[in-house]
Formats: sequence, C-alpha cells, structure tokens
Amino acid sequence: MRNLAYGGALIAAAAFALAGCSSGATSTETAAISQAAAGGAAAGATANGTYVFLPKSLNNPYWVDARKGMEDQAAKLGVTAQFLGPDSDDAGQQVAIFEQILATHPAGIAVSPNDPASVKNIIDQAKAAGIPVIAWDGPVPDSAVQGYIGTDNVAAGAQEAEALASAMGGTGKVAVIIGSLSATNLNQRYEGLKQGFAKHPDIEVVATEESGESIADAQSKAETVLQAHPDIAGMAGISGSDLPGIVGALTAAGKCGTVKSVGFDVVPQGVQGMQAGCVDALMSQRPYGMTADALDILVDLNKGTSQLSENFNVDTGVEVVTPSTLETFMSSAPH
Repeated sequence: MRNLAYGGALIAAAAFALAGCSSGATSTETAAISQAAAGGAAAGATANGTYVFLPKSLNNPYWVDARKGMEDQAAKLGVTAQFLGPDSDDAGQQVAIFEQILATHPAGIAVSPNDPASVKNIIDQAKAAGIPVIAWDGPVPDSAVQGYIGTDNVAAGAQEAEALASAMGGTGKVAVIIGSLSATNLNQRYEGLKQGFAKHPDIEVVATEESGESIADAQSKAETVLQAHPDIAGMAGISGSDLPGIVGALTAAGKCGTVKSVGFDVVPQGVQGMQAGCVDALMSQRPYGMTADALDILVDLNKGTSQLSENFNVDTGVEVVTPSTLETFMSSAPH
C-alpha cells in the first residue's frame, strides 16, 4: 500500500490547541499544535485537514515504531498526521481525547481502543459527520468503523504459545501478564495463547495478572508470580509493556534462562533482554508498516478512492524473532 502517492496540502489544525488535546500529547506534538494555531486563517483554509492516530496510551514502548511509521508515511504522502493519546492506559481519557479530536473535524481517524464499547458512540458521530474512522491495532467489534488493519490476534497468540512451548520443551507451569482485560485485541491474543497451550497437555497456566500497560506494574506482577510459584517454567507477555516487566523481574530474581519468557513487540527492553539471555522469543507485529498502511487507507477513504470493501480486515501478520534471527531482524528495514 505504501507506494501510493497523494499530493494533499499540509495542515495541523489550530482547533487541536483550542480543544485542549495537548493534555494527551507529547511536548513535540504540543509545539506543533501551538505552531498551527499561530498560523490562524492560513492553516484553517487548508482543504484536506489532519489525520489522527489515537493509540491506547503513550507509555507503551510499542507505540514508538507505530508513531514513526505514521510520521514517515505522512511525509511521503504530503499530508499532516498527529499521534495523540492518553499518557497511560485509560479508557476514559482516551474517550475525552477522541471527543476533542472529533470537534476539529479531522480528515480521518485511526483508533486503537482501550475499551471498544467506550468509543462506539463517538465513532457513530464521526460517521454522521462524514469523517472516515478505522480500527487500527485493536478492533472495535459491532461498530461503525469502516474496517480494521492490524494483527490477527488469535493467530498471533497461538504463535506465541508455540514459541514458549518450544522454549520450555513442551512441559511446565506458565504465568501470563496481560496489559488489559478490557482490550479486545489483548483478550484475543490471550484466547489464542490458551488455544495454543491446549495442544500441549503438559503445560499448565497457573496465573494471569493484569499490568495496566505499565512496565513497572508488569514487573511487580511478575515478581509476585515468581514468589507464589517458585517452580514456574515460563512467562508470556501479552502487551508491549508486559515482557519488559517480565525481564526486569527475572533479572532481579536471577532466573534469566531458567524461566523461559516470550512476549509481544520488538521493543528495546525486549531486545536487550534477549541479548542478555533472558528472552526466548519476541512477537513482532510490524507496527511501523501497520501505521504506514493505515494512513494510506485513511487518505484513500478521505479522497473517496479506496478499493477496500466495507468492514475490511487487513491482517498485517506477525514475525517470530528468536535469538538466532534477532541480528538479521534488527538490521532489516523498519517493520
């Protein structure tokens, strides 16, 4: 998709600043919004508007590559895109930011929901206003989104289970750290994980802990699991913040290599953990390419030239990175 060309004019809508969206933005985004506001009528006169990506949070290292993919593709297409979300995994704050974004009438919105039910009403409002909205990274079932682009999370969870089972030799007790029990995509991964483990009768899931998409909380929960289950053989992280927390707990307990670990997303903490012998597999969702392709889709929807069917589902796939393939993966193009 990323070979599409689009010559739309640039804009960073001044209304973002007036609506208070900077509360969920980084300092760079806040500066950009303020600069747009200073542009006054010239900015407001631009025809095509700003595309907005609304992630679950900004504190998960997974979103770094996702933001980069959006930014690079926006530069290629000649459009403006913003990456705006709550500082932490918070459905209420995400809804508030979504409402502020909608008030600026952006050119298109890609949302990764913390709680799908919480954003359905705003998506209906966007549709009524003629604003394209797609689900990205996490689905919004039974809603008015025009489609979904991201990982087939059930299949990805099953792949994660196979990676951990292989590292464990097909036997032992497992603990799961999950970012949120209300996020559809994370629950889908967990379902896939359980389906995968069902093929290995000698593997038993003995604990499931919620981290709130926080590395610190993920580490605390993993430490609690290690104390409660000293014979644990493997740990699986479901969100991008979970494996870094698991690595911290295993390192502190001196159990790197003894307790096998796998998790989602090739984030710096996971890479460092793998290099230190503490991580056995990383599940790459290709976040860079996911947002780049999502922006292509939004631009086409805005122009009315999309060839995708209503309720489309674009699976961006998962790549399992192991210690033997890490160097090659890291030296390749952005994912």
